[in-house]
Order: sequence, then C-alpha cells, then structure tokens
Amino acid sequence: MAVPVGLVLSLAVTWGSTHAAFSASTDNPGNSWQTGSVVLADSDSGSALFTTDSAVSPHDGALRPGSTRSRCIRIDYTGSLPADVRMYAGTPSGGATALDPYLVMSVERGRDVASGTTVAADCSAGFASTTTPTFLYNTQQADASTADGSRTLTHLKATHADYGTGVVVSANTAPSTYLTLRVTYAVKDDNGAQSKQSSATFTWEAQNTQ
Repeated sequence: MAVPVGLVLSLAVTWGSTHAAFSASTDNPGNSWQTGSVVLADSDSGSALFTTDSAVSPHDGALRPGSTRSRCIRIDYTGSLPADVRMYAGTPSGGATALDPYLVMSVERGRDVASGTTVAADCSAGFASTTTPTFLYNTQQADASTADGSRTLTHLKATHADYGTGVVVSANTAPSTYLTLRVTYAVKDDNGAQSKQSSATFTWEAQNTQ
C-alpha cells in the first residue's frame, strides 16, 4: 500500500512545480509634470504715483479746486499662462479718507508697448492713447468737463475693492504683454474739500484663465 501513496504525492508535487502562464506587458516611461506661472510687475520702482511729500517733485500737497495731475505706469505680464489683469483700490492701514469724495478719478489704458519701452511716470514718454481712448474707469479723463463727477476715489474704493470686483485692465492676457495706464485725479470745486487729506493703495493683480 505504500507504493501507490508515494506515487500520488509525487504526481501532485510535479503538477505544482510545472504550472506557468503566458504574459506580455508594455510601459509608458518618462512622465513629468510642471505648473505654469502668473508673473506681474510694474515700472514704478517702488514709488507712489501720487504723493504729498514736498521733497518729491511733482508732489500733490496744498491742492485747490481744479488741481489735477496724470501719472503713467507700465504693467508687465510675463507669466506663462493666459491671465486676467485687474486693478482695485483701497485705503492703507491708518490712511486718511476725508478727501476721497472730492477727488474725481479716471483710469485710461493706452497702447501696449515693447518690453524695453520706458513709460515715464509724468506721462511725457511711453504712453499713447488708443485710437479711441480706452477709459477703464470714468468716461473721460478726470479733468475733462465731460468727465463723470460721481467717479470719485470714494466710488473707486467702494466698487472696486478686490480682485473679484476689480476693474478689468486686460482680459485673457497673453504672456509677454506690456500694458500702459494713465491714472488721473481732479479736485472738485467744492468748499467742503478744504484742509482734507486722503491716501490710497492701487493694486494690479493677475489670475490665470486657463
């Protein structure tokens, strides 16, 4: 009886050791990922467009009814993703707002320029209006008789306070786009504007659209 049992065990071991399967495989090597970028800069070199500092020329102190000034800036979009560029305004911490309702404001977009173009802060070089002037805020330049007098610094801060409500400067902006803007104020002819001061922070922000 021992011989048949030994044969059965031997057969079972032989079956298990010779079991195999056909197979095939393919692979897809070299996968990698990289994010795009959103990069925004401006030409102000860290200086305010408007200032009451008498050591700076020109400065915006001792204003009177009808006082007006335009300042220009270049906004550089050099990210790799298309982006919306918007502008908004606010009051810095501890800043004054008493003059806000008496400052009529306008923001005009000029022609785009090349990367090496110098845009002078006093608008004497580098800024040129589009064929039909493009006003992003107000209907005319702030000092024009036909400008909308309700478009004050108060209104600008209240209606365009963050990116979500910001003035659209450039939609779906392509990489390497160099925008030009002219920001203008004019003091209302209003006796209530006497001995008042205001301050503001203008912010330009880009967010990718794709």
